[in-house]
Order: sequence, then structure tokens, then C-alpha cells
Amino acid sequence: MVHNSDGVNPYAAELASLLCRDGAPVTLVDAANSDSRPAAGVRWRRLLPKNFSHASPAAQVVALVRGLAATVAGSVLHGQVVLVAFTRFPAEDLVLAALAAAGRPVVLVVHNPVPREHESAPARFARRTLLTRALVVVIHAERLRGRLDTARRGPVVVCPHPPYLEVAPSGAADVVLDPTRSWVAFIGALRWDKGAGLLPEILAHVPEARRRGLGLVVCGRGSLPDAAWAAIRTSGVEVCDLTSAEPVPQDLLLEVLRHRPLVLAPYVAATQSGSVILALSLGCRVLAFDEGGIPDVLTADGLVPTGDVGAMGRAIGEGRGGTAVDEVPRWAEHAARSWTDVVQRAAASG
Repeated sequence: MVHNSDGVNPYAAELASLLCRDGAPVTLVDAANSDSRPAAGVRWRRLLPKNFSHASPAAQVVALVRGLAATVAGSVLHGQVVLVAFTRFPAEDLVLAALAAAGRPVVLVVHNPVPREHESAPARFARRTLLTRALVVVIHAERLRGRLDTARRGPVVVCPHPPYLEVAPSGAADVVLDPTRSWVAFIGALRWDKGAGLLPEILAHVPEARRRGLGLVVCGRGSLPDAAWAAIRTSGVEVCDLTSAEPVPQDLLLEVLRHRPLVLAPYVAATQSGSVILALSLGCRVLAFDEGGIPDVLTADGLVPTGDVGAMGRAIGEGRGGTAVDEVPRWAEHAARSWTDVVQRAAASG
């Protein structure tokens, strides 16, 4: 069973789909994401009829309670292993931690081990309680092990982040980009650890002649300061601003990637990037800092030293970009074997 309460990320649906490749019974308990449909073989407990960000607070709470009840019931009554893909609320973490403390096999996926901005004391307590109580913690790259919260004393295993096979652009393209320009894109949350604030500096290091034919798409939740936008526009780069104060719908991200831009990932903190993996899965080239788990999935042509904005700007000017280290189908097979092994071991220990 895969438990999810993230309203945008397709990771949980992809993980559930991966686990059912060999016909194993898999349930996706989804308390938030109504957009990311798993493979046909997955039992999809879709508990929120529309996108989380568009649901009323009361509907969100009801969906969360129903999701937790379904997960607890599946674990206690049916003996299922619970894979925690994403959580959103401290109470949710505490319920899942209590399930683990009661001896039920709970496997927690830690996507990003860097400290969270503006995390409240109750949220930190709940997150760390689940982290310490889970039977197994999964990270997506060996390089991330040393960044994990030291409160974790139990087993920590590495499983590859699966490629995205179940997502694809649908319908007519709504995002129109000037075909006479070469486009680069920043997709995902505009946070400090994602390096969004470095975009003006990076583009300033692109040779001037190259900038005149360049376009930048920024698509994600958050914003850049007005001064940053002004610096980018005055540099000669055409801008397509698709930022929002709310989570950006998956379809919009996919529409951007349909144009096959060079995707920029100037991440400055250790992580494994779902945005990078989504781009690679859809055939886009990527240019990224060599931080966290990204070198595990991206070829050397797409890597520059972390923090070196000059190197990234020059790489854009040279037309560099990397592709997936492994062919996507083979990558998925390897990920499926690793995850199946984790589930089987958790079931045997629970």
C-alpha cells in the first residue's frame, strides 16, 4: 500500500505502478492527488475528487481523515506494508508513527533531507517521530545518507527514484513558445534549495549573442523578486512566466516539457530531483549542479560544479545538456526490483 497526501507530485502514483508491474496487489491511498492516475493494475483509493489546492479546507480535512483511516485499516486488518510517499500535516505523521510503533511495517520515503524552511516545532516533532519510528527509511541516492537527520537510528536503504512512465502531455498544447528561440526552463518549486534565485546570475554568464536568441520558462509555485525578473528581461532573454502562488497543475508542467526545453536544475542542497527525473523521462536534456543524487541519473554532459553559476551559464551558451544515465525502461526495471525487495523484507519483518 502506498500512502500519499501530496496534491501535485505524481511520485506516489508512479511508485504504486512500479510495484504492480509483476501483478502484485497494490493499493494507492490518495488523500489529495486526483490528477496523477496510476497504472490500471493499481487499486486507486481516490479520496479527493478534485485537485487538493482547489478543494475547500473542510474537504481537505475529510479526505485526509479518510486516507489515514484507509491506510490504518489496510495495515491492521489486512497486514499490508505501508509505503509513505508524501505527508502534509503533523497529525498525519503522528498517526503513521503510532502505526509503526504498534509493530506494523511502515516504510518512509525521505525525498529531501535538507532542513525545511519555516518548519514549526510541532511539525518538526511529528516529522522526526515518524522518521525514528518507521521500520525502514528509503533515500534515493547513497550521497544523501550523510545528510539524513541523525535522529534516525534504524535501517536506511537506497532505492532508485523511479522514472515517470505513467505521465504524458494530453490534449492540445496550451503553452505557446516562440519557435525561433532556444528555450531553457526552470520547473518546480521556486525555493532557496532549488537555486531559483540564481537564475539571473546564470543567464548573465551566457554569451550576449546567445542570449538574444534564448527564452526562459519559469513554471512552478513561488515567485522571483521583481529585480530578478527585470535583470533577466534586460539581458535580452525572452521570459515566459508561469509561476503561481498555488501548486502548479501537473498538466502545465507537462505542457512546458512537451516543447523539449533544456531544463535547468541549479540545486544547491542535497536531494534527488523529481523535476529532473520527470524531464529525463519525457526526453528533455537537463543541465544541473552535481549535487545530491542527480549524478546518479544524469550523464556527465549535463553536470556542472555545484554553485558555479558561471559554468552553468557557459554550458547553456555551448548548448550542453545531459540525458538519462540509463535507458528509461531499464531504469524502471532496476527500480522495480529494488522496491520489491524492500517491500518483501518489510513484510517479513513486520
